[in-house]
Amino acid sequence: MSQLMTVLALDFDGVICNSAEEVLQTALGTWSVLNPDSNLPRRFDEDPDVRRSFERLVPLGNRAEDFGVALHILSGNLDVRTQDEYDRIRTGLGLEWLEQFHHEFYQTRSRLRTDNLNRWLAFHREYPAFTALLERHQNDTTLAIATAKDGDSVRLLLRHFKIDHLFSDELILDKETGLAKTTHLKVLADRLNCDLGLITFVDDKLNHLQATAPLGVRGVLASWGHNTPREHEDAREAEFAVATLETVEGLLFGAG
Repeated sequence: MSQLMTVLALDFDGVICNSAEEVLQTALGTWSVLNPDSNLPRRFDEDPDVRRSFERLVPLGNRAEDFGVALHILSGNLDVRTQDEYDRIRTGLGLEWLEQFHHEFYQTRSRLRTDNLNRWLAFHREYPAFTALLERHQNDTTLAIATAKDGDSVRLLLRHFKIDHLFSDELILDKETGLAKTTHLKVLADRLNCDLGLITFVDDKLNHLQATAPLGVRGVLASWGHNTPREHEDAREAEFAVATLETVEGLLFGAG
């Protein structure tokens, strides 16, 4: 493959797909299985601030078990504002706890999807302006997905949004590819036989952009995703481009 080509690698949740409601429902279902006597799910129904607090914690995590970390923080009414504070709590929970939540999260997601597929699909929304942009530029770049989500869910949702034709199956790198986005991007470069420096990586998690920057990829924060003004400011300070749905076309393709 030509070394002159460019590759656009996209996170899925928070970039292509707004999965906030599905993540919350799956995480709460998982929490209820592991903590059947907890009143935390009821607090989400009774107090909108609890949901907002969960949304502020989500950008500090990376994988399915991190939704459990966020729920643990909320269940204990812990005051967590920074990545370091979050990471200390995560470490303190221990590997066994994290692995148990991770495993049960995907079991719960599978049950939700199998029991009522249409309801599960309805928990997700695309970002129409962004998917329209991908349609317009599908011949200008090679499109790939680098996600911690399971591949079955990704492929179902791509078909649901009617954009599955934009992505070659071998360029959908899911949670089975590896634990970190650095692994996803290295595998992607190997599969395309291209330099990592030719990849632009769009993610809604600042910590993913920070982790992958040493590879030489160009990182862009999707501000429409699962993040907050806190991450937008930190990203700018770290000299990452912060894209909105109005500016992303110009940042990626010099158009619009």
